[in-house]
Amino acid sequence: MPETVELIIPIPKTHFEPEAQNRVANNAHLSADVSDTLSLDMMIKQSWANGLPDPDILSVFLEEAEELTNRNKYLQLFLTDTNNTTALQALQRDLHTIKGGARMVTAAGIADLAHEMESVYTDFVDNRRPATKKVLELLVASHDWLADAISILIQHVNPPTPALLIEALQQFSKNPDSLKQIPKESLQSQHEALFIAREQQDSQYLAKDISEMPSMLSSTGEEDQSANNNEMIRISGGLIEHMINLSGESAINRARIDMGMSSLTNSIEDMGITVQRLADQLRRMEIELEAQILSQIDDELINHEGFDPLEMDQYSSLNQLSKSLTESASDLIDINHTLLEKTRDSESLLLQLSRTQTELQDGLMNSRMVPFTRLTPRLERIVRQTANELNKSVELTIINADDEMDRTILERITSPLEHMLRNAVDHGIENTSTRLKAGKERSGRITLEVNREGSEIVIQLIDDGRGIDVEAVRNKAISQGLIDANDNSLTDLDIMQYIFHAGLSTSKQVTQISGRGVGMDVVISEIRQLGGAVSVVSELGKGSRFTMRLPLTVAVSDALVVRAADRYYAIPLVQIERVVRINPEKLYDYYQSGDATLNFEDVDYRVRYLNEILSGNELNELVVNTNTSLPLIIIKNRSGQNIALQVDQIAGSRIEVVVKPLGQQLSNLPGISAATIMGDGSVMLILDLIALMRNAQLVKNISQSADAKRSRLEFKSTILVVDDSVTVRKVTSRFLERQGFTVAVAKDGIDAIEILQDMIPDMILLDIEMPRMDGFEVATQVRHSKRLQHIPIIMITSRTGEKHRERALEIGVNDYMGKPFQEQELLNKIQHILGQKVSVTYEG
Repeated sequence: MPETVELIIPIPKTHFEPEAQNRVANNAHLSADVSDTLSLDMMIKQSWANGLPDPDILSVFLEEAEELTNRNKYLQLFLTDTNNTTALQALQRDLHTIKGGARMVTAAGIADLAHEMESVYTDFVDNRRPATKKVLELLVASHDWLADAISILIQHVNPPTPALLIEALQQFSKNPDSLKQIPKESLQSQHEALFIAREQQDSQYLAKDISEMPSMLSSTGEEDQSANNNEMIRISGGLIEHMINLSGESAINRARIDMGMSSLTNSIEDMGITVQRLADQLRRMEIELEAQILSQIDDELINHEGFDPLEMDQYSSLNQLSKSLTESASDLIDINHTLLEKTRDSESLLLQLSRTQTELQDGLMNSRMVPFTRLTPRLERIVRQTANELNKSVELTIINADDEMDRTILERITSPLEHMLRNAVDHGIENTSTRLKAGKERSGRITLEVNREGSEIVIQLIDDGRGIDVEAVRNKAISQGLIDANDNSLTDLDIMQYIFHAGLSTSKQVTQISGRGVGMDVVISEIRQLGGAVSVVSELGKGSRFTMRLPLTVAVSDALVVRAADRYYAIPLVQIERVVRINPEKLYDYYQSGDATLNFEDVDYRVRYLNEILSGNELNELVVNTNTSLPLIIIKNRSGQNIALQVDQIAGSRIEVVVKPLGQQLSNLPGISAATIMGDGSVMLILDLIALMRNAQLVKNISQSADAKRSRLEFKSTILVVDDSVTVRKVTSRFLERQGFTVAVAKDGIDAIEILQDMIPDMILLDIEMPRMDGFEVATQVRHSKRLQHIPIIMITSRTGEKHRERALEIGVNDYMGKPFQEQELLNKIQHILGQKVSVTYEG
């Protein structure tokens, strides 16, 4: 045995070099009393006097504050040029935002310092105080303290109030000459205490038992190979979305280049034909010139002297010009051939680019695909909680949960699925005693089946409950004016679809789970926005089956281009069952007869004309006299209804379109789901056929008074929140949405005025200090507008002085509140002004 054994142990990641260890030891010695008594959790709890802030609000504020405190560009600009108004206003805005957010999370030290710094910058903007050298040093020290404070707040520890800095800033505001020295405010002790607390928390990882040494033999080569094969990286969802959008833009640009190349090729071919015609004309002109020359030659001279006409200078300059033109025409033909070859090469490259583009897009789309199993625990929890609340026994079975779908679609259908599962447990599944009397199993069964059909995802929700009472739905729809009491043409399946209308609930009591009639309306609205469809089939006493059909992805879609009058529209292929052609006379007679259905291939179809739905123009009688048949699109619909849409023309074959959202202005238009940009740069609307047909049916069957009644039933108060702070906007909008209000947000005064041009809210919550246009200017413009002057305004601002309050009330503001506001107080004011009964417990 050797006398000494050298044992080599790899250094753990938490190991520190000797110097660092000495430094830690010194810090521990200096702060022994802190480290002995305070753990990290204790430090966090003791730093918040009124309890920990809401984690969601804190994360939003930290994200915003970290960005603002690290943005030193404007501070450097101001230090370089103290008269730079742009930099001053930017610093003022940043501090105002930090102040508002800090008050929301009750970080008083940050809020108070930001307020005093903002006041100093305001004095600079108004030229009330000079930017002396001392105050510049003081402001730099304050900015440094803010950055340190945010870094401590990231650890969830509330930094203390920097009393010396605040006092110095206040002293400068009162008397600039009194500022003689810069106070020293440091958060180093807090940093050290945090460091020591974290070291104590991590020390358990350093004290490991190594009495049992691991095996010295390992198959590292195989492990490395396996690691390389299965290497994965994490990428943010936003980056993937951005890359997919760029890929879509690239596809649009490639299509435009492709169209330009096709146009260029056609022009070159036309030019080739023209050049060839020119060459033929020149050849004929040359022959004609030679004939004229020969006719003018003196036969006697030629016979006598034996000279050629060329030798006798009989060829004029016109002949020489003709020869030159012929040569030029020949050169043009060669150039034309060269250009054609180049364009064909370019078209070949574009074809290769198209294939690469498709592969890239498919790869990006696949990177966004996630399994449905991500939702499984959440949905099981929803069913379990709802069943426990209602004292029911329910089992949820999910089939094919491993199927993958677009992450965006999965996130968007989460809320509809939760609504449907709650309704299935509440309305569908009976209680235990009722089930046993009906001869059913003790526990209710809900089955969620996920299938992939072509480019669609089909989700079926099946329960073995009581089913839908068609007569109850019919009576409710009649009472709301959705169905004419004398209309007997609707089948049971047609009537069942009315459960998706807002405000229609057959429940006799309103609970926190259901009964308001808003759940299924949310379901169909969300699914329509995704370009999908939902339907229901039910048998009383046996159960119900809800079917959701969704596109596999929302970024790219296969579509058919159709023409209605002089406009072209795209229809997603997932909504089309097939396309047939029909005699125009038969269609015209059907429209004129007013019949509910058209019999075609021994099936009764409810047919509508696309141009009539969109613009109100009926089928032109002149079309009947033409010999061409008209295309009829049979719409894919699982509700049992046979519906079809007539268009004027099918324009070409299917194309792949990059789906673009419509934006807020057009997003609520029924029947239009999205838009796409064509190769020539024009915008083409993408239609939602199911919504279009349903909308056409409502227009045809419902009277104007019934429409007005329904709009009153669907009325929901809208509140516009105007504030430049992201934190305030998010907190306020979330709170109001929980109370059942519809909320619109604006980031400043100009944004608010633009929104008010498109909508008239029921109330405006307005901040005062905002960039571009402040709250006083917004309120003044609203009060001077005949269209808007009736809107009540509540000002919510950190400027709680009497001067600001008096000015606001002079302008015509209805109420005035300070930040941070109390939720119940705000709710009481809204209730008082709007005259609506709302409460904090209302869940929407």
